[in-house]
Amino acid sequence: MLHLYDDRPIIACSSGLQTNSAIGLIRISGFDDIKAFQSFFKFNLKNTKPRYSHFSSLLDNEVVIDEVVLTYFPAPNSYNGENILELGVHGNQINIQRIIKLFTSSGLLRAAKEGEFSYRALKNRKLTLSQVEGLDLLLNASSSFMLDQGLQVLSGDLHKQYMDLHGSFLKLKSSVEISIDFSEDVGEEQCSILLNESLSDFKNRVSQLWRRVQSDKSDLVNPSISLIGQTNAGKSSLFNLLLASDRSIVSDQAGTTRDYVSEYLTLQGNTFRLVDTAGLRETEDSIEKVGIERAIEISSSSFFKILVVNPLQTKKEDYKFLKNEEFDLLIISHKDQLRDFNFEEFLKTLPVFNSAITANLSVNTRDFTFLENGPIEPENDFGPMGAKVEDRAGSMGAVNLIKNGPIEPLEAVIEKLVISKFNSLCQDNPLLVSRHRECVNNIYLSMLQFQELTNDEVDIAIISSELNILEAKVSELLGIISPDDVLNNIFSNFCIGK
Repeated sequence: MLHLYDDRPIIACSSGLQTNSAIGLIRISGFDDIKAFQSFFKFNLKNTKPRYSHFSSLLDNEVVIDEVVLTYFPAPNSYNGENILELGVHGNQINIQRIIKLFTSSGLLRAAKEGEFSYRALKNRKLTLSQVEGLDLLLNASSSFMLDQGLQVLSGDLHKQYMDLHGSFLKLKSSVEISIDFSEDVGEEQCSILLNESLSDFKNRVSQLWRRVQSDKSDLVNPSISLIGQTNAGKSSLFNLLLASDRSIVSDQAGTTRDYVSEYLTLQGNTFRLVDTAGLRETEDSIEKVGIERAIEISSSSFFKILVVNPLQTKKEDYKFLKNEEFDLLIISHKDQLRDFNFEEFLKTLPVFNSAITANLSVNTRDFTFLENGPIEPENDFGPMGAKVEDRAGSMGAVNLIKNGPIEPLEAVIEKLVISKFNSLCQDNPLLVSRHRECVNNIYLSMLQFQELTNDEVDIAIISSELNILEAKVSELLGIISPDDVLNNIFSNFCIGK
């Protein structure tokens, strides 16, 4: 990343470059003197009052090209510790790009790279690395849970926990140094008490964070819902139903979907990536084989997995591709043709699933039935299915989820199942940033080793040496020390202007 080592003044639009809006925000940073830009403004910049808004015409060779509001934030009391000039301009994208080009053409500054403003905030110690990652989480949040945790890492409770952890470590380090340098003055017994108390406090703080990384919840960051099954099972029909649009091509011809199709679906304020995959079947077609391989890969990494099955053409070998996959929901299509169907024997041929629905996924009707009032257990545990089928879905798009309970559309039922799983995973308040998860785990393991050493080792110099290892891991969590490749990875996710 070139901009990690370039201190030239920079400019970018910080309000987005996708659509027109009433107001656009252009940000300039890193200049020495605001008066260097006087030729661009009718307003006399000598009269600029810090953190106050001033109205001015924006000039290109004395020709007015926009009316703007400028605000000056002098260093070091700015977002990134540099002199910053913010321009509120009319938000037409052509206008924004013309203004940016006007400034860059002058040679006084250059266009900013992704995340460059925040990198400079990190470099000038306005933000820690963990706060920058919280900002990344906040800017790219696909759910309210991600949004809240981004704010917590940036300036809220989680950031405070990280800082308290660092403060607790400093006390631990101090207790070790007291034992080395002042043991004769303080006394060995008192030194031992100080060391044990500080280690206990540090261990408690690390353990609280460590419990939040014990299960892999990384799929909460970019959760996907995958539809997988054999050809002509009805996956594309279900895909279109959930999107409420004819996004996927639906045909009686097997193998219509040869590669995955995806769209974003918002459920109760949370964004999920809905993926319609290629149908599973034995084939000699090399292109179709690639599509099937991608389908299996997508399914294995999905947050919520839906297996769609056509029982009238299912062969057990169709599912050999799935190996030991477990599915959140099984949807058995062609419900209108299954009046005397033997579900008990049929379900034994399928992969493990948690809930099951029989449905008619044709274009003209959506009637379906929940096979059981509650989760269906794997093979040997669920018993015969025939007696458990409740067929109360007499009207189009209806299901009786609970006996004598409310009747709802199919898409509403699937939404409930997806959100229920999402909320249950969020209950433990897991850490979402993968680097934080790794750092916390490393700190915890190093802390256990250090604790064991203090129990067995009497040489305080050896204890001090091991403490340096623990210090490096704590520092890495906050970003006090970090390699350049970590920085590159983080800032590449940022938008221009931030």
